[in-house]
Amino acid sequence: MNTTCSPRTSAPATSGVTESLRKPLYNVNGNAEAYEVRVEMPGVPKSGVKLDLEDNILTVRGERNTTVPEGMKALHRELSPLSYLLRLRLNTPVEEDKMTAKLEDGVLTLRLPLKEVAKPRQIPVL
Repeated sequence: MNTTCSPRTSAPATSGVTESLRKPLYNVNGNAEAYEVRVEMPGVPKSGVKLDLEDNILTVRGERNTTVPEGMKALHRELSPLSYLLRLRLNTPVEEDKMTAKLEDGVLTLRLPLKEVAKPRQIPVL
């Protein structure tokens, strides 16, 4: 897998305010059956995660919003609103309909099962 996103970029948002995009930290592990991608996105709720797979490019987006309850004013913030963006080029075919995603404690874990044609196999010697 190759990444196609720069580490830290800024892009104008639709409201005219500059939005900060950050490439999250991630790890890719694999075996003969599947890849496992772990993406760190602290503070991002499940509703803020969007995943797309198109033309062998897996795109992971995460939005962290810190809303203050009505009538209150934040005096100090540890986490600021932030958008994550990660694009991974898949150079091995995966079973798209069997992919799974789980978000727990700020870590998104993706399991990408390999297609049968991509799995290693032994060739018997005659």
